Amino acid sequence: MSKARFEIGETEKHTIFVNANPLLKYIRVEVDGKRVVNVANFQPSRKIELDVGELETHHLEIDIRALSPTKLFVDGKETQQI
Repeated sequence: MSKARFEIGETEKHTIFVNANPLLKYIRVEVDGKRVVNVANFQPSRKIELDVGELETHHLEIDIRALSPTKLFVDGKETQQI
């Protein structure tokens, strides 16, 4: 199971929470406490993409692969692995 909580944005801040488990095939993503992604029974590899923010928009990508760390990208740059 992989979990991460991080903040993005300079002037328009948002808190992102990711809870992913490739072995049990589920992922949940919350932005500012609101669930925006809730997927179960996905293929062993999956990429989730979403844009976060209104005035200051950031592109968030979550790359999930079985037996590998989940990678988190903000605006095309890897921010962390979980």
